Amino acid sequence: MENLDKAQDLVQNAEVVVVVAGNGLAKAEGLDLLGEENFERAFPDIVQKYDVHSVGYALDQHLSSWSEKWQLWSRLIQKYSLAYRPSETLKQLKQLIGKRQYFIATSTFGHFFETAGFNENRIFNAFGDWTKMQCSSGVNHGLQDSYNVMQKFVAAESRAALEHLVPKCEVCGQPLEIHMPLNDHFYPDTDANSRFRWFLTGNEDKNTVFLELGVDETSPQLREPIEHLVAEYPQWSYVAADFPQETLLPEIQERSAGVNGNTASLINYLVTE
Repeated sequence: MENLDKAQDLVQNAEVVVVVAGNGLAKAEGLDLLGEENFERAFPDIVQKYDVHSVGYALDQHLSSWSEKWQLWSRLIQKYSLAYRPSETLKQLKQLIGKRQYFIATSTFGHFFETAGFNENRIFNAFGDWTKMQCSSGVNHGLQDSYNVMQKFVAAESRAALEHLVPKCEVCGQPLEIHMPLNDHFYPDTDANSRFRWFLTGNEDKNTVFLELGVDETSPQLREPIEHLVAEYPQWSYVAADFPQETLLPEIQERSAGVNGNTASLINYLVTE
């Protein structure tokens, strides 16, 4: 309980909250990147056709036909994002942040925070957002929303119709693909990245808490850099839902709380206690 109380004090006294959310949070929201049982139950035909048993492996498929790619992507996104309803945990997180300044840096790609009503200008999807489309040419021609395209692919009744649904770049005419690091063509959302950097720069002297949620083995890039960043600024602190206190950097131990529980239990405690 000591670390939970410390975590509560750090969050309650913070002027600014930076949420660092990994794929463990996506799993809690229904998108388990490597989970096999639920995937096999939801997509038996995909399992049989491609011999893949999880979302992660399905996304790694190198299919030659753009219509086949979009058909596969659309079915995944339809289930995990278009039909998604925010969990009680995300609703509580929004309540916890309240009217404070905040930013969210996340490796999740399911559009969860946006759907839950968080400000889209305060979210950096480090590994993309599969509800957005980018040009497959490898040149940054901007991002577009993919909802209409996905809905048409899901509703298509014939293979012939699929060929005409493949979205094309308005600049160069090349096919569009989902905005994820599936190949060398991926580029981060530079606008969101810049907003995040300016946000951090503008809060160097403020009492800022970094709230780690669901950072696991599939999203390690979000842990070490953030801990070292916190170590540079004495006004900043770190609250970890997934790591015990003794595993955090020695330099930030006194102003950090490692709970080693899970996101849902930590957020619930911080809101209700």
